[in-house]
Amino acid sequence: MKKPSLLLLLLFTAFFAVAQKKQIDSLRLELGKAQTDTMRYQALMKLSVTYFISTPDSALIFAQQAYSLTKKNNWLTGQARCLNNMANAYGVLGDYVKAISFYLKAMRIYERGNDLFQMSLVNDNIGATYIEQQDYKKALPYLRLSQNQLNTFALSHKILLVHKRNQAIIYENTGECFMNMHQADSARHYLNICYDESKKLNFTDLIGPIQRDLGEMEADKGNKAGALQFFRQAVINTKANDDGEDLSIAYLSIANLYHKYRKQDSAEYYAQKAIEAAAAGKYVQDVLNAGKVLYTFYDEDHNLPQAYKYFKITAAAKDSLFSQDKVKQLLSLDFDEKERLQEIEATKTENRNKVRLYILLAGLGVLLLLVIIFWLANKQRKKAYHLLQRQKQETDLQRTKVEHTLDELKTTQTQLIQSYNSVSVLSQIGKEITSTLNLDTILNTVYEKVNELMDASVFGIGIYIAEEQSIDYRMAIEDGRRYKPYRRKMDNKNQLPVWCIENNKEVFINNVKEEYINYISEYAEVNNATLDDGSRFKSPVSLIYLPLTVEEKVIGLITVQSFREDAYTHQHLDILKTLASYTSAALYNANSFETLQTTVNELQLTQKQLIQSEKMASLGELTAGIAHEIQNPLNFVNNFSDVNTELIDEMEQEIAKGDLSGIKAISLTIKENEKKINMHGRRADSIVKGMLQHSQSGNGKKEPTNINALADEYIRLAYHGLRAKDKSFNAEIVTRFGPDLPKIEVIPQDIGRVFLNLFNNAFYAVNRKQKDNGADYKAEVSVTTSTENGQLRIKIKDNGIGIPDAIKEKIMQPFFTTKPTGEGTGLGLSLTYDMVVKGHGGKIEVITKEGEFTEFVVALPLNQN
Repeated sequence: MKKPSLLLLLLFTAFFAVAQKKQIDSLRLELGKAQTDTMRYQALMKLSVTYFISTPDSALIFAQQAYSLTKKNNWLTGQARCLNNMANAYGVLGDYVKAISFYLKAMRIYERGNDLFQMSLVNDNIGATYIEQQDYKKALPYLRLSQNQLNTFALSHKILLVHKRNQAIIYENTGECFMNMHQADSARHYLNICYDESKKLNFTDLIGPIQRDLGEMEADKGNKAGALQFFRQAVINTKANDDGEDLSIAYLSIANLYHKYRKQDSAEYYAQKAIEAAAAGKYVQDVLNAGKVLYTFYDEDHNLPQAYKYFKITAAAKDSLFSQDKVKQLLSLDFDEKERLQEIEATKTENRNKVRLYILLAGLGVLLLLVIIFWLANKQRKKAYHLLQRQKQETDLQRTKVEHTLDELKTTQTQLIQSYNSVSVLSQIGKEITSTLNLDTILNTVYEKVNELMDASVFGIGIYIAEEQSIDYRMAIEDGRRYKPYRRKMDNKNQLPVWCIENNKEVFINNVKEEYINYISEYAEVNNATLDDGSRFKSPVSLIYLPLTVEEKVIGLITVQSFREDAYTHQHLDILKTLASYTSAALYNANSFETLQTTVNELQLTQKQLIQSEKMASLGELTAGIAHEIQNPLNFVNNFSDVNTELIDEMEQEIAKGDLSGIKAISLTIKENEKKINMHGRRADSIVKGMLQHSQSGNGKKEPTNINALADEYIRLAYHGLRAKDKSFNAEIVTRFGPDLPKIEVIPQDIGRVFLNLFNNAFYAVNRKQKDNGADYKAEVSVTTSTENGQLRIKIKDNGIGIPDAIKEKIMQPFFTTKPTGEGTGLGLSLTYDMVVKGHGGKIEVITKEGEFTEFVVALPLNQN
């Protein structure tokens, strides 16, 4: 993980000694009491720094507000600090282009003052941002420049601890850059320097990430023991510094190392630790990374329930990131729009001042001339007439010049107003284009708006399909008549749209026959496009092609074409560029929404199938579940059977030819396929036995299990599951695990499901009570383990709504539920009872008082043999 140099965080270190919530409340109070721009600026910057890691979008908003104050007061150093804060926030949000753009703006301000230290930090941040984008060749020059600037600064200044710390960060980023470029010697050189320096100067927050990088290098060399030692040290140090994100990354490195050496249990264990650390710190990207790894591991093990579980977690993380991206885009668009309006208003103000100045100068000139005229009239009466005539001519000339200047200023003002109106119109059009997620509606809206603003005798939007190397024209219109949908293949490079997409540049032509040579060597009309009414299309004379891009990736193109020469100006090109950016965002959002909707539909369908399977399992009707589970091995059996049929046909042909060698080869292949058919048949048989283990006693595989670890895992799983549905829900989790608790022989999957059902019910009960009682109520769910009279006892208690006495005896019955329709199947406690009593020879009892609490006590015999 790259380490940015946190510029402003170092300036406000003292503010981080207090708890964050108390600090935020204090800063908001300070902002409300601020009476001057200076006080407001300081309060806004403190809030921006405080929100930097936990809520980067809020940090961005406060930094933007502070930036407006620095612009108003022309505080250059303050502007640079605001730009750095905004760049840091954009980096956390994943908008690296914006981050680098704002870093460069800050750099230009620091360069004016020749502030080498701040320039060094900004260059390090730019390099670190390129590392995040995995563009290590671009990152390295910025990191080297950062080193040189810091060294030059050190020659003429006293070096403080903060300077040495940032030098260590620069070396760490440089080492990580070389590591990812597979230049091991250079990477080890820089990492060892910053490692030694960090230990010497006690930079504890840097030591853990450096150890993880050194462990990755040992893993690349094949030194498993050395890599594992570094990874474990990284875990210890990141825990000590309460660095949840680096802790998650270190755990994931251990998981990948074990997976590399085929130690699947250990790999899955540390991957689960990684996702727990990421979830605890709300690091969504790290939750997504760990979730993908766990999904892959369990899929390899054919553990479908666990694979599905982490698939859902990954989907939720993606959904969260998608929402963050939308917030990021809106913040960016809003800020850019404000900047443009401010620049337009500044220009209008400047022009008004110029007009006033010209009028004032003209008035002073006229007044001066009149004074001169009267003075000369008194002194030389005889020359008065000629002098007055001459002065009148000069006055008329001056008036003419002033009037000409005023006309020019009015023209400029009109152009500025038109430009402002164009920005407003385009902004409104952009809102219309991006306000829908329906692809056809987007395409039709773009066509209507473009047709209003310029000659769009021919209009088209093509979607670039990289996998098929083609351009799919979803919409193409000529004089109001639609083309039939068609595709252009990218293999013919002498096509203007192909040039546009491959070069990611616009094509601007006002005479096709004379100007095509600027882009391609030969020009040929498209030959596979026809209009819906069957008529022949006409050849354009003027045209514009613009690439549609999202994050510098080409997703398609937009084109307008005219049958007139010189139909387009650069103003048309600028308008179309603006519309193209809106169109790109809208198409990307529509595609993302379609993908997300498909995922949601698939998850809903899967959820319904799982609920139905659970009901059928409880009733002994497992046909649908078995059919679903054995589909894969049956597919293999069917496929190999089909192959064998074909091979037998080939064998008959070889027999007819008398080719014994061919017959032997085919027979060996058939024999191998029969072994595979047998293997997958046995696999299907094992799946059927595994799915029947709930209803057939003695089929479950018991193994020594740490009940404390299992309960701890599932209580947190249930809590975060409800939190994912209801962000407002909070509850205190209390664990009282008995020390030195022995492992007992149980079926971990079954007992895990028991815990999950009971924890889900507990959190549901306290959530209901929390919504009824409000802030005065403090939700609490506890789990207690102990041994007593040859039994291991697990007590799960909540201070929720309790269970009425009238239904207490019914809660273990199948299909009985007190939850609203659609929120419960009524099978959870029934299956829980079966798993504990029938599956493990245990006991389960409930102690409750309506409106106050519920406690489930699960008792399992210590000797399960």
